[in-house]
Amino acid sequence: MAAMRRDARRLAVASLIFILSADLAAAARKIPLPPRRPPELGQSVPVNPAPLNLAPKVNEPVTESAPSAPALEDLSREDLIVEINNALTSLKQFSAKFSQIDQSGQSVTGQLMVLRPGRLRFDYNPPSALKIIADGNNVAVIDQRLGTKDLYSIGLTPLKFLLSRSIDLNKEFKLGDIQIEKDRVTLEAEDKATFGGSSQIVLNFDRKTLLLKGWAVTDPQGYSVTVKLTQIDTKHELDQMNFVVPDTITPIK
Repeated sequence: MAAMRRDARRLAVASLIFILSADLAAAARKIPLPPRRPPELGQSVPVNPAPLNLAPKVNEPVTESAPSAPALEDLSREDLIVEINNALTSLKQFSAKFSQIDQSGQSVTGQLMVLRPGRLRFDYNPPSALKIIADGNNVAVIDQRLGTKDLYSIGLTPLKFLLSRSIDLNKEFKLGDIQIEKDRVTLEAEDKATFGGSSQIVLNFDRKTLLLKGWAVTDPQGYSVTVKLTQIDTKHELDQMNFVVPDTITPIK
């Protein structure tokens, strides 16, 4: 049992190696039609001309479609990274369900909330009793069964990238390959500033929206974990009290 708790705890801490768009859509603009040209000068007038309508004419608007964004395949590597940065930066808050699996096949599920800048919360479903809360300064790993709380600096985890006010992957990571697949975009990265050494990260984005859908992390000791996000909600406001780290932890039975 103790070994299983250590594995679950390590799985939770490994998830700190990474976390996280609002859909980007250009609105169509409406412009009036140009005024109609009068009859050309010199044109003969009919014997019985139709009565002139002197009422002011109302120009009917016409919708002009916004220029379509270039296909991802047509973007340069630098431009694609800019688009990913913009998508992540635009994601000010969200909640989602997550599933998490480690290299041995152990899996856990739960709920994730992110409120940028600086705040994050993982609530693991039973039988796990773990919670992870970032309050803007520190990340707390809470074990409610043991009544313990371990604090980590946000600056020593890649969470600093997700929780920063403005996101620039080139500054936070050493970026590797970018693959554009049928329904997703994957980006490989290395974080040399994590606690204990370098971590290898693979980010998964939705191909159409560049919404972050999950990640895979291998920590400096070679321990890997994969996280998948579902039911992502970017519309509802989050209660800031969810991101308060409690002073004391009361063990649960």
